[in-house]
Amino acid sequence: DKRLPADISPKPIMFLPSIAEINLHKTGTYLCLLEKFFPDVINVYWKEKDGHTILQSQQGNTMKTNDTYMKLSWLTVTEKSMDKEHKCIVQHEKNKGGVDQEIAFPSVIKGMYM
Repeated sequence: DKRLPADISPKPIMFLPSIAEINLHKTGTYLCLLEKFFPDVINVYWKEKDGHTILQSQQGNTMKTNDTYMKLSWLTVTEKSMDKEHKCIVQHEKNKGGVDQEIAFPSVIKGMYM
């Protein structure tokens, strides 16, 4: 049996919208890639930074990579929401302190220096 790493909570990698997407489609897509977690049960959702409403987002399937798992979630915001900050919220049993991980994403306007 292979041994799992000591920390098997989800490790986030953030991707911000591209300038081409913003200019061409007037939308911006935030991507949150979660890697190297175990077990595979995970819940991911998005909110505006100071908001309480869960936003409509998309998710890929949870995939096995070696002995751990990965998942991709993304949120596409329209032009009217580009000036707001957003957060990806991750619920997983191995999160430090047992609390939800909140990954903050800057507003598209600030993030792109438009």
